[in-house]
Amino acid sequence: MTDRVGILDLFAGASWRSVVACLFGAWCAYYVVVGIYRIYFHPLARFPGPKLAALTFWYEFYYDVFPHRFQYLWKIKQLHEQYGPIIRINPIHIHIHDHTYFDTIYASGTAHKRNRCAWMHHTGAKTMAGSMLEAMDHDLHKSRRSAVANFFSKRSVQALEPLVVSTVEQLILRLKSESGEKIVNLNNAYAAMTMDIISAYCFGSSMASITRPEYGKEWLDMLHSGIQMRPLGRQFPWLINTMLDIPPHIMARVNTDMARIVTWTHQMLPKIEAILAGDGVPDENKPRQVSRTIFHEIRDAKLSPEEKHPMRLVGESHVFLGAGTETTARTLAVTTFYLMKHRDIGDKLREELKTVLLQPDSIVSLAQLEALPYLSAVISEGLRVAHGVSQRQPRIATEEELVYKQWVIPRGTPCMQSAYLLHMDPNVYPDPFAFKPQRWLDNPELKKYWFAFSRGSRSCLGMNLAISELYFAIAMVWRRLDLEIYDTLEERDVLTTHDCFIGMPDLKSEGIKVKIVEELTT
Repeated sequence: MTDRVGILDLFAGASWRSVVACLFGAWCAYYVVVGIYRIYFHPLARFPGPKLAALTFWYEFYYDVFPHRFQYLWKIKQLHEQYGPIIRINPIHIHIHDHTYFDTIYASGTAHKRNRCAWMHHTGAKTMAGSMLEAMDHDLHKSRRSAVANFFSKRSVQALEPLVVSTVEQLILRLKSESGEKIVNLNNAYAAMTMDIISAYCFGSSMASITRPEYGKEWLDMLHSGIQMRPLGRQFPWLINTMLDIPPHIMARVNTDMARIVTWTHQMLPKIEAILAGDGVPDENKPRQVSRTIFHEIRDAKLSPEEKHPMRLVGESHVFLGAGTETTARTLAVTTFYLMKHRDIGDKLREELKTVLLQPDSIVSLAQLEALPYLSAVISEGLRVAHGVSQRQPRIATEEELVYKQWVIPRGTPCMQSAYLLHMDPNVYPDPFAFKPQRWLDNPELKKYWFAFSRGSRSCLGMNLAISELYFAIAMVWRRLDLEIYDTLEERDVLTTHDCFIGMPDLKSEGIKVKIVEELTT
């Protein structure tokens, strides 16, 4: 007690400047000790890479947040060229660039449990908190995924074909109405289609974006705004949480897209609560298209009450909407661009489509489209160059130490590869920037190194739905409409130059724009 009083007396007699100086000195000493530990004594200290990256997360901040934006992926590429295939890219992460090793990192099964990295996913962010994507623990993720896996199974998606086909039909009708001199933004148009499908399937009624001005562009802007907050959210998750606590009418004065995210949360909560309480009440202004939503599946699953909490399911709604909209839409827009740019490829595809779509408005099944080899090659190549998910994807081996060549990676270390670097590796895909569907027909072994939907137990849940949308949209749009590129530059509007979790072009890009030349009649 005497010692405690003595210390209090010491501070009581000190000026505020002395107290501040003392606290600042302690803060500096702490970070000096942390820095020395990270560089010399950390379990990852022996791995190659720049010492500054090992010292602080600010190294990544410099390339991803300020003064550069979303560029750390390309810095990592440079670091691999300098240090080799395995490097330490921040105080806790090991990045490997080797196409022969990614099946080890993204292994599945009870003997190869893989957790996600909490720092990378900023688990405090309330937009997706509690969602499947934010389940860091392997077993928790497995439980959440199992509750809805049947909803996205091959059989369930097959039963969904009428919804996919009818929505693509709606898109084509809208595009036909804009033929002539009107300019169509393909990114917005395809995003409207994918958003209408995922909202109808998961939430019971379509958002009707296809019918909205500019194809409901404001929703795509909202998704982009949220995605672009991720690098900042990794560094400062508390900042994102604070913004999400601000009422929408106040946030709208600061950031309209962020306000829209908050509004979406407020709109989804009562709908989810109604489903959990009973059957739910559909929006009276929107026709119900799917009798059973994904939240009915979760409600009836064998999950704990905590796992069925409405706010957790709001997080899931953000993930389903975001993942089910932008990545597929960008792939469709990029693929269509290259079909227009390379007319020989586009003509070859159209001739193949005529073998099953005998008339432009013929309707066929997904199985019939998947049996077309050149269409399948076009879609595989589109997925490769569109980079739906470009960002590195950390996995933490919890039951084993990973071994890469002479390097033993300690158990519990976030280890990763990047889909972009893999898909643009000239050792795997010669001339990687070229759009060459023929490569998939000439070398079927390329599928071994295809990472468009990730791998392992955490691979993309919505893969079957995305594939269905890709096949039907490319086949039906390309068979029925003649399009031409308008005011679109490949370097500015198509190529991935920013890594915002998803691959994005120049941030000033207005998207891939086209003119609808004519409707095809033969």
